[in-house]
Amino acid sequence: MKINDVVIVGGGPVGLFMGLCLHHRGIPFTIFEKRIEIISGTRSLGIHPPSLELFDELGISELFLEAGIKVLRGHAHDGKNILGTVSFEDCPKPHNYILLLAQSETERILRESILDLSPDSLIEGAEITAINQQDDFIQFSFEKDGLTHRTETGYLIGCDGKNSFVRESLGIKFHGKKYPDTYVMGDFEDSTDFKNDAVVYLPKQGLIESFPLPEGMRRWVVKTEKYIDQPNAEMIRDLIFDRIHVEVNPSTCASFSSFGVQHYLADEFIKDRVLLAGDAAHIVSPIGGQGMNLGWIDAWHLANVMSFCRGISKDLPIADMFVYETRQKPMARKVAKRAELNMKLGRASSFPSLKYQLVRSLLGSSQKNQIAKFFTMRELENWWV
Repeated sequence: MKINDVVIVGGGPVGLFMGLCLHHRGIPFTIFEKRIEIISGTRSLGIHPPSLELFDELGISELFLEAGIKVLRGHAHDGKNILGTVSFEDCPKPHNYILLLAQSETERILRESILDLSPDSLIEGAEITAINQQDDFIQFSFEKDGLTHRTETGYLIGCDGKNSFVRESLGIKFHGKKYPDTYVMGDFEDSTDFKNDAVVYLPKQGLIESFPLPEGMRRWVVKTEKYIDQPNAEMIRDLIFDRIHVEVNPSTCASFSSFGVQHYLADEFIKDRVLLAGDAAHIVSPIGGQGMNLGWIDAWHLANVMSFCRGISKDLPIADMFVYETRQKPMARKVAKRAELNMKLGRASSFPSLKYQLVRSLLGSSQKNQIAKFFTMRELENWWV
């Protein structure tokens, strides 16, 4: 491995996209991923218009469009009636929608794109075990096939998630908090008449989100009073029916899980020759579905900064890299605040009529286009372009 290579730690959606962005800018890279298989399941779903425009730049957007579902409208619902509708159709074209696709499929497309362009750049089953920064390069160790290897690189990018080994090994503090909000989610055969529309229900007991999935399935996310260690399809069915009287068939449930939410932000996105992107740098609540997209915008910005600095070498001024942190950290804070507003709106309420009145007013006003921008990340355009 050459010393002027960039090493990416983590081959999830952000790490793979980071590699594609570097390849697009002509910067050599190698991705180290400790997994040897893509994690199954749907987890993150939403791919927002800014991300799709970045995919256009890389020539991969059609692969996602062929696999995903376009959501053109979202409804707010009180469990009995629609309170209002947000349409994305008046947003800038061509991507005037949110694309929904299982994260496992997203990873598959990104991984195959990497392997098509640079088949030797992805090393799977390899775990980084030590990082040692020198003045003009980085020494690091990794384990693969039971053997320990040591080598060097010019820059190292941590895309290794919320429990980032890269971040922790450098002693970068990760400040934030866990919210009291907890949820269960399950993917069931679609029993609604909403087709490709998304629905956010706001019953007094707490939020229920409903999103279309490929192959006639629909995801349900239900706010719970406390964290449930062992959810099951029947329990999720009962929660949905008790709150909004919609029936789902538990025998069609493809997956289910529980999750809590949190917000964390790294004190530093850059430490000498190590950089952080995605969940390694910031965690936002998944309610609103914008965390993965934020990580992709990180990657795009970082690749642009590296390219602007005329390539990666031991002579690249580290100070020039801080424009990345200066731009991305405020964006992470902004997305986190937006996710927190979404959570607050979905909490249980003793007086839901006041919430319904507010929602009707917002969705029936001239603010509808602004709300559509809010949900599609369009109002961040001045940040990411």
